[in-house]
Amino acid sequence: MLNVVFKPHRTSLKSGTAEDQKLFAMLKLIPKEEAARARPPLAFALVIDTSGSMQEFADQQRAGDLIRDRGLPSQVQHSGDGTRQGVNLPLPTKLDQAIEAARALVDDERLVPEDRVAVIHFDDDAKTLLPLTPLSQKQAIYAAIDSLRQFSGGTHIAKGLKCGLRELGGLPPQTTKRVMLLTDGQTFDEDECRPLAARLAESNVPIVAIGVGLEYNEELLRDLAQISQGRPYHIAQMGELRDLIYGEVGSSVREVVTDLQATVSTVKGVRLEGITQVDPSLSEVTTDKQPFRLGNVPAGDFTILVLEFTLSGFERPPSRVRIAQLGLVGHVPGLGRRDELPPLDLYVNFTTDEAAVAAVDAEVLSYVQQKNVDRMVQEAVRVAGTDAGRARQTLQAAVGMTQRLGNSAMTKVLQNALDELNRGGTISVGTRKTMALGGRTRTIKAGATSPMEGLPPNEDIRKLTGA
Repeated sequence: MLNVVFKPHRTSLKSGTAEDQKLFAMLKLIPKEEAARARPPLAFALVIDTSGSMQEFADQQRAGDLIRDRGLPSQVQHSGDGTRQGVNLPLPTKLDQAIEAARALVDDERLVPEDRVAVIHFDDDAKTLLPLTPLSQKQAIYAAIDSLRQFSGGTHIAKGLKCGLRELGGLPPQTTKRVMLLTDGQTFDEDECRPLAARLAESNVPIVAIGVGLEYNEELLRDLAQISQGRPYHIAQMGELRDLIYGEVGSSVREVVTDLQATVSTVKGVRLEGITQVDPSLSEVTTDKQPFRLGNVPAGDFTILVLEFTLSGFERPPSRVRIAQLGLVGHVPGLGRRDELPPLDLYVNFTTDEAAVAAVDAEVLSYVQQKNVDRMVQEAVRVAGTDAGRARQTLQAAVGMTQRLGNSAMTKVLQNALDELNRGGTISVGTRKTMALGGRTRTIKAGATSPMEGLPPNEDIRKLTGA
């Protein structure tokens, strides 16, 4: 099912001490060739915001210029999520472009006629406009997507998620599933959203949570994606949506190992503090009960997770000790089976050799640092409005870390935020959203990666798997 590397960031720890010691372990996964070539069927639930704000022009700057240049009158329009000025212009609305992106998904050549799509709208209410339908029935799907224009009102995300759960929650593990959630506003039913995300997670249904513009709640979308092992996105303009969905379809068709679950056993004095997926995107794994759900694993590239352990009161003489054991089990839908890997043991050497204790694995440490960058970014976003000095100091440290890691995309985002802080003492709403959500999809592979037995160099991985 999987080729696996499980190794610590240090192979040696201090012996003869009961003080707390930290240990991070990298779990590096890639499907074996047999699994990688067996593509599972796909099911998407398109959960689209049809509130009144989605009827606004996608390009507000262009619309404003035309109104001014033509001297056009506007009319007051009322909807469930507010009052706004309306005017007739030959420009696409946000909903028009959402419909265009949804139709592009249906036409994606990487999908096959047996893959299925459901179309769901939400505003004051929510409704499944089309239940899961094979892509072979394109005209019916197009009609449902186009009918999104018929609705308007407030924003109730939970109602839309309930419809998505009804469509996807009962599907077998042999199907790769995805909720594609798009919204541009604050929801009225936030308290109901996170429990629904947890129920979707139980059915291995990730939420791709896409926020557009400046009005939506980025903390909620980040949580929905994290709880369900999905991905959060911020897009400033609706024109970015089509490319985003294209990338998500590509990720979906490569997910050949699904609902990967882990059990972790530790010896007395060793505590598992958390598990974080770092690549291809960053999210914390829920660890309140075992087995832990790690999500889906795509072919053609490595999936990287970091396990954080604390050794407390774990005093040992010089010796080699097994401190933890990891078990993995997952579905291989394309082959119609559920596989369990042999247990993986995590050993460390306890020693008095200070040089050995100081030695770290650069690859593992780079992923630990990327996890730490995300924590710093979320902290800077949180305090930017109340403590600009603290936010500035945190961002400066994060910029330095991304530069050392070679993550130029994230360095650019953070430097932009730092420049805003230096100029005006605050970070703009759009930049905060880009940091809070966009940073979680801007992780990178480590410069040096460990070879896996039987696999060619990393640059040949995609050829091997056919991805």
